[in-house]
Amino acid sequence: MTHWADLRNYLAALLALCLGAIMATVGHADETDAKSTATTATEEQPEENKNWIELGFGGVTLDGDRAQFEQEHRQPGNQVFGGIEDLHYEQAIGSDAQLVLDGHAIFDTNDYKIRLNLSKQELGYIDIGYEEFRSWYDGNGGFFPPNGQFFTPPFPEMHIDRGDAWIELGLRLPDFPEITLRYSHEFCDGQKDSTDWGDTTLTGIPGAIRNIVPAFRNIDETRDIVTLEISKTLGNTDLLLGMRYEHAENDNSINTWRGAGQVPPASPPAGAERFVTQHQRDDVDLFSGHAITETRFSDSLWFTAGYSYTTAENDLSGMRIFGNEFDAPFGELVPTLGRSDHTYLNLAGTAQVDDHVVNANLFWLPAKDVTLLSAFRYTHEDRDSSSSFLAFEPQLNVPPFNALNPEGGFHYGPGIPSFGARSADYDRFAESFEFRYAGLRDWLFYAEAELEEEYGHVNEFQTSDESRAPLDKDTQFIGQKYSVGANWYPLPKLNLSAQYYHQIASYDNDLFQSQDQRLVGQDWNTDDANFRVTLRPALPSSFGTLSLVTRYDFRRTAIDAQWAVDGETLDVRQSGVITQHIISEAINWNPLARLYLQTDFSYVLNKTETPASGINLFPNTSPTAVDFRNDYWTVTAGVGYIINDKTDLHAQYSFYRADDYFNNSGVAVPYGTGATEHTASATLTRQLTKQVRLRLSYTYFDYTDETSGGHNNYRAHSLFSSLQFRF
Repeated sequence: MTHWADLRNYLAALLALCLGAIMATVGHADETDAKSTATTATEEQPEENKNWIELGFGGVTLDGDRAQFEQEHRQPGNQVFGGIEDLHYEQAIGSDAQLVLDGHAIFDTNDYKIRLNLSKQELGYIDIGYEEFRSWYDGNGGFFPPNGQFFTPPFPEMHIDRGDAWIELGLRLPDFPEITLRYSHEFCDGQKDSTDWGDTTLTGIPGAIRNIVPAFRNIDETRDIVTLEISKTLGNTDLLLGMRYEHAENDNSINTWRGAGQVPPASPPAGAERFVTQHQRDDVDLFSGHAITETRFSDSLWFTAGYSYTTAENDLSGMRIFGNEFDAPFGELVPTLGRSDHTYLNLAGTAQVDDHVVNANLFWLPAKDVTLLSAFRYTHEDRDSSSSFLAFEPQLNVPPFNALNPEGGFHYGPGIPSFGARSADYDRFAESFEFRYAGLRDWLFYAEAELEEEYGHVNEFQTSDESRAPLDKDTQFIGQKYSVGANWYPLPKLNLSAQYYHQIASYDNDLFQSQDQRLVGQDWNTDDANFRVTLRPALPSSFGTLSLVTRYDFRRTAIDAQWAVDGETLDVRQSGVITQHIISEAINWNPLARLYLQTDFSYVLNKTETPASGINLFPNTSPTAVDFRNDYWTVTAGVGYIINDKTDLHAQYSFYRADDYFNNSGVAVPYGTGATEHTASATLTRQLTKQVRLRLSYTYFDYTDETSGGHNNYRAHSLFSSLQFRF
């Protein structure tokens, strides 16, 4: 990615040059203003300043888990950063052309953007730009309470830089089709955490293995995209033709730490610690074309239709290697190799997807107070993939035994050529119909029906284990959603809204050939009822204005499932019930013209119940799968005060609390969120002159996390200032 580093350096130099030129312009403008003060009374007032540059500088001081803070708040911890927070410059060229420059560059956070647009009326435009931003990730894994076990991740603080460089040309000639051509290069590079955690026996419980060991992914992805769109209006019909070509190259890996900490003397020689690196490379070519029409027969009758075709092909390769370190070469002796450490080399394969989509939509106003909308979509999709690889299975070591060939250990046998393939095709239909009626004074009624159907066939096999039966099945999905609702405005400052919907999602599989436990069918039935009340009560003028919004939402989903085991179909059982209550309140009060207060409150009760919570797997004495809760509540309060015509003050506080942590570490990894977060901030804005504005802000963060055993806790202070110059 060296060329992108060079581009970033060039971007920084270019923005610095722009800054110098603009500051010179600002200085010249200030000098001109000073010289012309005596004559302004007899001249026209100058037009509003349309250009600006805002310089920002700040930093964060932090105690605790820096990576968690960076992931949550998207800014670096224990670091000073700053630069051009916002830049806008526009300049007329003659009477019918314009140049516009927008951008920002915050150094040490990899947050850059520059966009240059040159347009000319009745001709077109050219748009060129580059953008890059950074996302942070916390590498921490799990925490095991019985013995306080926690593994420091190989990379505690990780990040991914994402960016896009583009050029777009638009032709806008009178009485000629509008043509837009765009090329963009996107990239994604860095590391992020993975929840595919590794295992360890260092749990303090004899024989207990828990997957709490952190894992991470290496990401290196690029994508080149070319799009072309041509549009033209013919009478009362708009036509749009378009195409898209993409070429993507991905080189990613997932890195897992197995048997973490299981080294002598904590474990018998030679231990069990090893490192797994699984590489996957993709080389994808995608082409898509589409055509869309919109016809307006009258103001009350519109019809739109479209068709698109997409084909994508992927050449894939990869390997999975167990070693004494990450990215180890294949063939080195691994004394800690396990019985189930299957590996493969020389993975090579192809995948092909073809997609056809046809849709049609009708908008009709048959009467003044009646609106009808209907839509239909058909999709046909074919998927085919095949691959080959060399499979390696662990074999018991044979004498003579030594440190690299321990007794009872394993080594890889000869490679076994293996093949696999999968083919699938699907036909999908979707229909919707919506009815709206506003014929009763102060009322609006609506009803909607949405239907989906999918019919498919799947066949897959793998030759590495000839004893396993290939999978051959037909699939079917039926989805239905029926909604009704009403809005009522009984008073000028009061309105009420209510809605109910029932949703059905039914999945079925006809298994012609399969092995192991398979899902035959599953039905999801959801009922949702919600209402909202908005009130703006009339208060005495001395109390200002007040707005209240209250909302309640209830949702219940019942899940029924049916399984097949070794060819025998079991009875239908209810496998889960999800119940959710959401209560929220928003209050906005302006007691004075200079003062406003805002408060938002929400409380969520979310519970998933499963019959598995009553099953104790021998020799456990409590359930491994338990009912799950995701209850939490949040409060946000803000106050703003206009001190004078040049100075504003704003303060805000937010609180989050989830108390769903359940410690069942005796039989499983404890899950559920147990966290508390406080955030408080204050911002002062001062208009120093007509062209110069100063902003100062301070934010306090406090986060505690019970689930991680406190390893994700942090406390931070952030200071930031900015100075905006308009010209």
